[in-house]
Amino acid sequence: MRYRRIVAKFGTSLLTAGSDRLDLEAMSRLVGQVVRLREAGCEVAVVSSGAQAAGRHVLAHRPPESPDLSRQALASVGQSHLMQSWDELFEWHDVVVAQVLLTRRDLSDRLGYLNARNTLRDLLGCGAVPIVNENDAVALDEVLASRIGENDSLSAFVANLIDADLLVILTDVDGLYTADPSLDPSAHLIPEVDAIDDSHEDAAGDGPGRGGMTSKISAARVATHGGAAVVIANGHAPDALVTAAEGVAIGTRFAPAANQLESRKRWILGNAGVNGHLVVDGGAAAALRDRGRSLLPAGVKDVEGAFERGETIEVRDLDGKRVAAGITNYASSEVLRIRGLRSDLISETLGYAYGDEVIHRDNLVLL
Repeated sequence: MRYRRIVAKFGTSLLTAGSDRLDLEAMSRLVGQVVRLREAGCEVAVVSSGAQAAGRHVLAHRPPESPDLSRQALASVGQSHLMQSWDELFEWHDVVVAQVLLTRRDLSDRLGYLNARNTLRDLLGCGAVPIVNENDAVALDEVLASRIGENDSLSAFVANLIDADLLVILTDVDGLYTADPSLDPSAHLIPEVDAIDDSHEDAAGDGPGRGGMTSKISAARVATHGGAAVVIANGHAPDALVTAAEGVAIGTRFAPAANQLESRKRWILGNAGVNGHLVVDGGAAAALRDRGRSLLPAGVKDVEGAFERGETIEVRDLDGKRVAAGITNYASSEVLRIRGLRSDLISETLGYAYGDEVIHRDNLVLL
């Protein structure tokens, strides 16, 4: 496979096959493709729509005098049915799934971002398939949500969150056209976009409404700036997800604006605070510089200043030279208590643990 860490976003029209309920046969075909990617050595996270459609179907026979339900209420009813369907379909392949509910507000908070990143990383590491959905029950109000674009933008945030190589947005259209093909017979598919500009959003032409092509272009802009390639394709095409992961032309492909290392490095360095830093011994400095290791508490000699968990801080050696910058899993007060200890003593010392590392290598950039 050309790509190794993939986010697959499945739209409602794909999961329902155009009906008013979840279509298990259509979902099963998607599951089969995810399983094939995993067998080829890929890690796959799924961003799934369909909760509202499932809820609407379950509540279809409610009394006629019942009030109209909000998207939050419909999703609250449908989410368990959606997850049950995914769970049963993946179980046939002996694959474990995990439900992850997020809101954009979670990801804008530094601790929420770090918690979500660590959780998704751990799930992928243990071989589970995260099924990510927006937590509609506590999500933004109807008007604002309609301006954001349902799960399209969430899929881009997830791609950046886990440093995905590829985001595949599967829908019921073939990709981005030069114009609306239903209105303009001369419109043709755009197979490759090197850099997204206003002309591509103009070509989408459907306004900022939830789930349309404009929201997919916006998602592609976010994900490509984070270093991922993006493919928008028709999920009804046979093996569309596998084809995209192989790097074979399908739908519209958006090239990454920067490689992941450059994008991640810019983000970390741009957010490095001045509240404090860590001092590490020679062995830890060498492990970071020469072997690309994570920073473990055993290598920390001292803590300067005060910082909170989730902040970006510098790491310096005993001579005061800057070694790296990264996002810390622990606050300065916690690092003071666990410095010099083996990682297996973190929980015993603090009464809890946020991971074996003070700074994980995925959240660390050498200086």
